[in-house]
This record gives sequence, structure tokens and C-alpha cells, in this order.
Amino acid sequence: MMRAEGLTRRFGGLLAVRDVSLDLRVGVLHAVIGPNGAGKSTLVNLLSGELRPTEGSIHLNGADVTDWPNWRRARAGIGRTFQRTNVMPAMTVLENTRLGAQAQGASGLGLLSAGRTTTEAAARAALDRVGLSRAAATVAGNLSHGEQRQLEIAMALAGQPTVLLLDEPLAGMGAEESAPIAALLRVLAGDHAVLLIEHDMDVVFAVADVLTVMVDGRVLEAGTPAEIRASAAVRDAYLGHEA
Repeated sequence: MMRAEGLTRRFGGLLAVRDVSLDLRVGVLHAVIGPNGAGKSTLVNLLSGELRPTEGSIHLNGADVTDWPNWRRARAGIGRTFQRTNVMPAMTVLENTRLGAQAQGASGLGLLSAGRTTTEAAARAALDRVGLSRAAATVAGNLSHGEQRQLEIAMALAGQPTVLLLDEPLAGMGAEESAPIAALLRVLAGDHAVLLIEHDMDVVFAVADVLTVMVDGRVLEAGTPAEIRASAAVRDAYLGHEA
């Protein structure tokens, strides 16, 4: 569904991402892990179109999207979430989710009333998918942190993407809040190509099908969870010897 080849991003003399390649496929949850500063969020920004690569290419469903801006990639099927909560706190849960659906429409945020039925249905379906239908009329600022994270995923899903780029969706959560999100990620991987950036290693190894380990902007290792756990190089660089 999505392929990145040789992605490199320079910021002046800093190489934030160095020659990174990966494939995202429907039905496969692909996690990217690594220490802070490894280049993980920069990689997501390159895939989503927030940043342009200095070198390398990105293909989405066979089309070269390397030079496409983020809005065009979103309309072609890429949905994403961000490290920091990115909801509109004064708007209701449904209104936030409807924004995600409207942004994919032919007229963008200026959709006429003729298209509102479609966007409303897409928004409600996304809320149902993440388990927030009961909170549709709730002001988003009154949600718990975990529920706001669920809402962000719903906003991404409302655009009906085929690729989901999720940047630390469990950040700041305890075990009780993270468990339902982890279960949701596994379900979403059934009909999306999912890239997950996450620091909670218990969740990562429980839900991921494939892992890529980044250190200093490079791919240190890639493989199944069992292969990554068994890698001496990964234990030395990131996981530690008790992993």
C-alpha cells in the first residue's frame, strides 16, 4: 500500500533520517521504535507530507507521491495522528470528527449542505469504530486523556484512509487507558496499513507484526517481534539486556 525507499532528511548539517526504507501493507501493523532523537517522528512527517525528503522516494498504492503536499496525500488515503493531542477542546466529539471527514471532501471545509449527510455518517461510523459513539455530544475538552487519543484516531478514520500513521497514540497513558487503545490498533490493522510509533514496549511487542528499530536516524534492525527481541544489537542500543 505504501513504500518508502532510501528516505533521507537533512536539516542543515544534521541528518535526521538516513536512507530509511520500509513497506506498509494492509493487515500488517508495522511499529517503529527507537530512543528519543532516533528520527521516528521525522519519518512520519516525511510519509505524511509535512516534510519533503532530501533524498529518496515515497509511493502510495503505486503512485509516486514524493512531491505531493500533505493535503493531497490525505485525500489519497493517508490518515495520521500527532504526538501531542490535536483536538479542538471547545468543540464536541462529533464536531471534531466531522472535521476529519470534511477535510477529505471535494470542497474541503467549505462543504455545502448537500454533502453534510455523507460527512455526518462518516464521522459517526468513525466514532463507533473507536468506541466513542456515546460521547458524540460531549465537549472534547471534557474527555479524559485516553478518550482524547481515541478521538484523534476517530478524526483520522473519518477521512476513510487506507494508511494510518500513528505517532505515539499511547503517550501519557497508564495501563488501564492504554489497554483498549492497544486492542483498537490490532483491530484497525485488519483493514488498514498501520505504522505505529510508540515507546510502550509491552504494547508494541503485543500488537506489532513487524518492527523497525531506528537509532541516530538509521534503521538498525527490522524483523518480527521475536527477531527484534533476540537481536543483540537492538538490546545494546535500545531495549537493554532484560528485554
